[in-house]
Amino acid sequence: MVMISADGGMLILRIILSFVFLVHGFPKLFKDLQGTSGFLSSLGFKPGIFWALILGVTEFFGGLALLVGFVSRVAAGALIISMTVATLLKIFKWKTPFTQQQAPGWEFDFVLLGGLIALFLLGSGSISVDQYFGWILG
Repeated sequence: MVMISADGGMLILRIILSFVFLVHGFPKLFKDLQGTSGFLSSLGFKPGIFWALILGVTEFFGGLALLVGFVSRVAAGALIISMTVATLLKIFKWKTPFTQQQAPGWEFDFVLLGGLIALFLLGSGSISVDQYFGWILG
């Protein structure tokens, strides 16, 4: 019988969340910063380039931090803010339903937010840089 500890569960959660944020943050930061800037400006986040950098850095480097368990609670906190804004925009600005047939609703954002909140509250687990050095931020 295979037993997975809570620490193993936190590692799996960190890895899955980190890949999502790395994949979404990389193009914002390194491939289409101007496009992201224009999109954010159109939403009222001005100056767009500033917010594009903040969003790209938060998603990409926050994803890296989660992957290795480095200041995980800080990274999760920053990503919670980002995902809360994204979810609220979908709900109130675009009137996106929770789930849709043809396009994504805000259910994926909500699941990511739940995972981030769990990491924020529980920490990175023992298989992390934070625990190796005994940092309370993980």
